[in-house]
Amino acid sequence: MTGLSPCGEMVRQGDPVRFRTTLFAPPKAREGLFALYAFNLEIAKIAPMVSEPMIGEIRLQWWRDSLDMAFGGGAVRRHEVVEPLADIIRCSKLPRAPFDILIDARSRDLDAAFPEDMEALIAYLRDTAGSLTLLAMRAFAVEADAVALNAGQGVGIARYLAAVPVLVGQGRKPLPGAINWKALREGGTDEVFAAHVHTLGQQGRAAIALARKERASIPKHAAPALLEVPVVDRFLATVMSGPVNLTTLSGAGQSPFRANLSNLWRGMSGRW
Repeated sequence: MTGLSPCGEMVRQGDPVRFRTTLFAPPKAREGLFALYAFNLEIAKIAPMVSEPMIGEIRLQWWRDSLDMAFGGGAVRRHEVVEPLADIIRCSKLPRAPFDILIDARSRDLDAAFPEDMEALIAYLRDTAGSLTLLAMRAFAVEADAVALNAGQGVGIARYLAAVPVLVGQGRKPLPGAINWKALREGGTDEVFAAHVHTLGQQGRAAIALARKERASIPKHAAPALLEVPVVDRFLATVMSGPVNLTTLSGAGQSPFRANLSNLWRGMSGRW
């Protein structure tokens, strides 16, 4: 696809699902969403790229300082994400708090012991994906924060579960408790692991159901911020429908082709 801004290209490569949903936004709104999603990619990639937590904290602080400038109303850093991010912050009068919550949550990525329990993990997913969805909704001038946080929590849980096989393959322990990771890597099962996956699936689908109760109150033009919801809801339903291991988590997602068709239909109808 030609003619993309640096943020648009970054999202196309790093977050293809959100890239596709953003294409259903009115042209004037797309660049703001691309800036928000590119910012999310920038802070999400910090932990995997640094060798020490302190270096990661310094980079997160760089983004806090950049936000100080953006919200301060003066000049901002010359940076391919910071400048368009400042534009959407100022044009849409976005709130500061969700940005701070999102960055603070990302600092947990630097903690090798995280997640210490399921409560902390669920809070992390709400603070990251939920805050991002809230900001996307506010970019459409829609103040429906509870809907956004619930929808975002469902999306965050589904994305995290889909990433679990990759994280385990990297030697990480993405779920808490006494889990036999060796057995899982060898294609086996583990009761604690399966229980945690089902808990997350239930939490994700419950959050999505709460968001959908208010669906009629969300204007159609803001639907692109929520178009991932039906895809992840089906993913979570599939995960909870049978035995759970790393292989079934890897295979539970929609194919890119089917996800494209789903987003196409829902994008034209404004439904999610």
